[in-house]
Amino acid sequence: MPTVIDTTEKKQAVRKFWGTRPCGVIHSKNPVESPEFFQDTEAYRFRIHTDWNKPFLKDAIGFDQHTGKFMLEVGSGIGVDSLEWKRNGNRVISLDYNFPSCRLTRSRLEDAGYDGAYLNGDAENLPFPDAKFDLIYSFGVLHHTPDTPKTIREVYRCLKPGGQAIIMLYYKWSAKVLGEILLGFGLRKGALFRLRSMQELINQYTEFDSQFEGNICPLTQVFSKREIRKMFHQFDDVSIDLHYLWPGHYGPARHFLPLVPKGIRQNLPSRMGWNAVIKAVKK
Repeated sequence: MPTVIDTTEKKQAVRKFWGTRPCGVIHSKNPVESPEFFQDTEAYRFRIHTDWNKPFLKDAIGFDQHTGKFMLEVGSGIGVDSLEWKRNGNRVISLDYNFPSCRLTRSRLEDAGYDGAYLNGDAENLPFPDAKFDLIYSFGVLHHTPDTPKTIREVYRCLKPGGQAIIMLYYKWSAKVLGEILLGFGLRKGALFRLRSMQELINQYTEFDSQFEGNICPLTQVFSKREIRKMFHQFDDVSIDLHYLWPGHYGPARHFLPLVPKGIRQNLPSRMGWNAVIKAVKK
């Protein structure tokens, strides 16, 4: 069963962490909120999410398969995905837990010539009535809040009957966790003995984009497929597809990848990918 870490202090630490350096801002040398900044960070986001060397994000999410939907993005970050949903003809409310991300999302959409709705809010307590949205989307966000199961219940509550959730959570049995984090940082470099828990190890060695000295990610949870299905038990048509794998995710074990037959190696993203993309329909 997923761990529930129910502390207001932890949530405030998460808010401060992501508000200090929102995810993705470091991937442009241009001034923040300039047109060049928006171009650079969008290109990077869709380029970096790969299965080996093949970008997967647009196809895995299916942005172009949805149009005319009234939708919510939970955790809009710097607004790349909210903009992609808008380009495909959807009405989007962009919600984030920290104000800098809300501002960046608004600036990005305005730079592209779109209007929108931007809210500061908590994924564990969505500020909306029941059955409001056709689609609720969240990519790489809900594993950073203490009570992830509650966020899934909130998504269910706010969807209309027949509405769809598209959620990405980090996968527990991924190459990233087992290879790069546990084997590489935890055992080979001794961090597991210093930090004394797997949870602290995961917190410290994920989200490098937003970390710097004195600003370490307070909480990153990872989930097995069984745990994900338990959280989504109210939904119909639940699918879980794994993506995002490159050699560095294997840590020291990456040196053995050339020995793996090509056919098996090509299928590893769907077995050991870091991103569990979940699609589910409200009954």
